[in-house]
Amino acid sequence: MQLKLIPLLAGAIALSAATSLPLTAQIQPSQQQLAPVRDSKYKGIQLTEQQKAQMQSIREQTGSQIQAILTPEQRQQFQAAMGSGQKRRSAFADMNLSEQQKTQIREIMQSAKTQAEAVLTPAQRQQLQTIREQKRQQRQNRS
Repeated sequence: MQLKLIPLLAGAIALSAATSLPLTAQIQPSQQQLAPVRDSKYKGIQLTEQQKAQMQSIREQTGSQIQAILTPEQRQQFQAAMGSGQKRRSAFADMNLSEQQKTQIREIMQSAKTQAEAVLTPAQRQQLQTIREQKRQQRQNRS
């Protein structure tokens, strides 16, 4: 159970801690400006400036919601772990989250995922699905 939660929590932190997306953009004929995404979940997908702003808003909202669930001690512990170079995944694992916190974080992350995917066009969602399948195959090949 706890092992399944670790990637979810890592995603939560990635969403909340993500910085602004790259400023460089590629201009394609008859389309809005598109820029590559640095967020690992959407790496390789070109987003418009409007989509980038929406994704940033979703990340900020998600981060705020997760921060509100953590106790002050857990927030401080997480910040100290990140400051010392500890990986997000292990920092969350060390926090001893309650079952209620785990459930709330899972719900927040599912909502964020749904919101983020709604921002994408059908072609971008297909591209994301292809990327996910490739990553899944890579994980299976390592096993």
